[in-house]
This record gives sequence, structure tokens and C-alpha cells, in this order.
Amino acid sequence: MCRAWPRRPSRARANRRHHSAGPLHRPIRRRCPGNSGRPRCLPIQGAPDRNRLLRYQQRNPQLRVSQGDGRRRPPAADPGHRRVHRRLQLGRHPGHVRCGPNRRDAAHPVRPHLSAAVREASLKIAIFSDIHANWQALEAVLRDCPPTDETLCLGDVVGYGGDPKRCVDEVTKREWLTLVGNHDRACTDPEILEWFNDDAAAVVRWTVDTIGDERIDWLRSLPDSHVEHDVLLVHASPRDHIYEYVLDTAVAMANLELINGGICFHGHTHVPGIFGMSDGQVTHEYRVDTFALHGPALVNPGSVGQPRDGSPMASYGIWDVTNETFEFRRVKYDIKGAQRAIRKARLPERFALRLETGR
Repeated sequence: MCRAWPRRPSRARANRRHHSAGPLHRPIRRRCPGNSGRPRCLPIQGAPDRNRLLRYQQRNPQLRVSQGDGRRRPPAADPGHRRVHRRLQLGRHPGHVRCGPNRRDAAHPVRPHLSAAVREASLKIAIFSDIHANWQALEAVLRDCPPTDETLCLGDVVGYGGDPKRCVDEVTKREWLTLVGNHDRACTDPEILEWFNDDAAAVVRWTVDTIGDERIDWLRSLPDSHVEHDVLLVHASPRDHIYEYVLDTAVAMANLELINGGICFHGHTHVPGIFGMSDGQVTHEYRVDTFALHGPALVNPGSVGQPRDGSPMASYGIWDVTNETFEFRRVKYDIKGAQRAIRKARLPERFALRLETGR
């Protein structure tokens, strides 16, 4: 029959026993048969040092001597460990502090250290253009786009790409304010196809046969311009809302003079950038960055589904209405998937190949 567990001595008694000059009184654990492997403690009297305990264990292999000298020591410091101090974050609630290296601070809804004007959230609008039936690019842009108050589309939801149904359905489901582009208009006005090259016209005819009457009616209902917060939005240019390409300084100058120091968002060229005026000269700026908006300016967010500035990444932008800035953004997408959709629809091969180079 197994003996009962001995009563654990108090800390003071254990310390007196350990530091006394008398013989070492050490517990040795032995497995007790029939007790689920639970060890019991057997005292060893008269062991003057650790070596004697080890010799005793060698003579009695069924016993297990506990390691250590019985003193409580702090655990060894991990060289990779760094103490993280609890600290308050400026402008955050006192409860939101760092509790560990992998915790993130949760922003408090009220930031008392900021002025009331800055404390209010700025109004931000996402600007998309020239999706061109490229579902893979649109999907990537939607994943990348930060939260905004509104989204505006500058036209050409269809054309060139192999997924017009999915793109039109996504835009209509989200109820974006969308302008008409030249490819959208061509789907509802066959006479415009005379201005298209043969390959582009073939894609328009295939699109009309594919998307159905309900989507055609939606394309027919799209406006050609819109004014948002005193800013003009068109597909092509202020002078010609649907068809003119703003690619050189002469055309840019003519359109900048029309907007009387204002700002216009446009697409159509698939080339992102800002045309402006400085000392009477037309300027053009572009980089993936945030720009202050000063009129007169023609702002092109680039193309979501058919970039043509030498970069194959989808292009769009974020308009901060409150702070009067515009941020150009680029995002990679599944180009191979977009190419497969074009080839599956048996559309001209060059529209699939140009996605790789952004030309």
C-alpha cells in the first residue's frame, strides 16, 4: 500500500533546514506503483553533501534525486527578450497601452490633443477610371483601396477585357456614380464604331452580344459629366467629355484655360498624372505619392484595367476633399488571369499581350 504524501514544510522551516550546519535533509522522489506514477518523497538523513546523494542514487536506481540545491533563482534571462514598458500613447485612451511586443495600439475615437477641425475625419473619395472589363484588376484595386466615403468612376467600364458582365455588375451593385466613356457609348451607338480600329470594334460588338439588354440600358443611362465639390469630372477632357485625348501640352493648355483656375478629374488616356500651370507654362507631374491640388489642374488617376504608362500595375487614386490632396496608388493584380479571360472569349491577342508591359 502506498504511503500518503508527507506534509509540505513551511518556507521558514525549509530555510532553517537548508541553511543549518547539520546534515543535509533532501527529498528523493520514487515512483509509487499503483498510484498512477505519482512520486512520493522519501527523506534521506545524514547526507553531508551532494556527492553522497548522487552515490546513494547510484546504489538505488529506483530513486530519483531532485536537481538543484533547493534555492529559488530567477529564470535565466533570454538574450532576445526585451522588456516592454507600459506607456501611454499621446492622444489615446489610458486603457489603450502596449502590453506586449505583438500588441497594437487601438486608437481612441476622441483625440483631445488635436484641434476640433483636425479631429473631424476628412472627406475622401476613391477615383477609378478605365476598368475595361478587367475583373482581376478591379478585384485587386478593391482589396487595396482604403476606406473612403464615396467612389467615382470616370467611365469605360467595358471594352478590351474579357469580363464585362462581372465588372458592370460590381459597379452597379456598389452604386458608384459612373460617367460614360467612349467604349461605353460605342455599345449603345453603333455609328461610333467607325472611329474605332478593327480590333477594338470587334470587342465592342462581342460585348454587346454578351452582356444583355439590362446592362446595355445601364450603359445608355450614364452621364457624360458631373460636378462634385466644385470639381468637374469627365471621361476625356473639359473641352470634349468623351473623346479627346489629353496627352500633350498644347491640348492640356487649351483645356486648362477652359476650367478657369479650377480642377478637373479625367481619364481616357490610361496615363496617370497632373497637368498644371507654373509661370505660364504647362507642367506634368506623376509619381506614386500624394500631391496638393492647386488649380488649374487636370488630374488623371490612370487606368484600372489597361495601364499605358509603362507599368502593368493597376492605377487609381484617392481624393482628399478636406485637405485638398490627391494620392496616386498602384497595385499588382493577376495579369495571367486577365489574359486567360481575353483568350477564352477569343478576343484579339494583342489586348492580352499589352497587359504584361503596360503599353
